[in-house]
Amino acid sequence: MHELLALIASGVVTFASRVVFLVNRKVRPPQRVAKYLPLIGPAVLAAIAVPGILAPRGSLSLAETVPAIVAAVASWLSWRASKQIWVGLLAGLASWWGILAVLAAMGVDR
Repeated sequence: MHELLALIASGVVTFASRVVFLVNRKVRPPQRVAKYLPLIGPAVLAAIAVPGILAPRGSLSLAETVPAIVAAVASWLSWRASKQIWVGLLAGLASWWGILAVLAAMGVDR
């Protein structure tokens, strides 16, 4: 029961701390905090993506990690070159599937 109350209280506090800046235009975060706000999105994306790239199935494995890293790099490079997300997505998927096909042909088991 205490865990549920703690979860509800943390949700209310989190919601209130975020909604106060949307409801009242005069209230702004402190300057020290405001300069770091643009960095939150990339930090969250990295926290989600990096473990999935380095350990796709929950553990480090050469046969799983290398294709994911190569696909991520190919996706990023093709996106930077074309400025089109779909090009980066297709390049990443094609390279990942290609590497997995080569590894399967070589008999490397995932």
